[in-house]
Amino acid sequence: MKSKILYLLAAFLFALPLSAQQGQGAPKDNLRGMEKILTPEQIEMLKAQNELIRTQREAFKNSLTDEQRSIMESRILRPEERRRALMASLNDQQRDLLENHKDNIKDLKDGFRESLTDDQKEALKKRRQNIKQRQRQIKERREQIKKRKEEMKDRKRKGGKKRGRG
Repeated sequence: MKSKILYLLAAFLFALPLSAQQGQGAPKDNLRGMEKILTPEQIEMLKAQNELIRTQREAFKNSLTDEQRSIMESRILRPEERRRALMASLNDQQRDLLENHKDNIKDLKDGFRESLTDDQKEALKKRRQNIKQRQRQIKERREQIKKRKEEMKDRKRKGGKKRGRG
């Protein structure tokens, strides 16, 4: 139980900087392509859930003291050390906020899962697989580009061998 709370806290804490970066522009709901799979009611449910999670994160973030913020932003500490130091510095009210947040997320996920049909579950599974495959392809392309750049630098350093036409 304690490890689950710590895991959730770690995920929560390291998601804060990401959510802060996304929050700088217009709110970005990651529901692209979901309209084809989910009903309008389910999409609204997800949007409401995302908004609730955002407000809970903000509430937790606003409850942090300057010392706790400096722990979170510390570049000296490794992520695991940062998490431990922050957990040790939390007061009861902040721990309650985290516990409440964890419970809310679990309830929201369970409610959403119950609303899905078997066809929707299968479609979402395929969507996740396609996204992972695209990410792998993008990573491979980036690696190829990086390799080509390195090869070009090497050729340039060696005097720029020219390619002739035979």
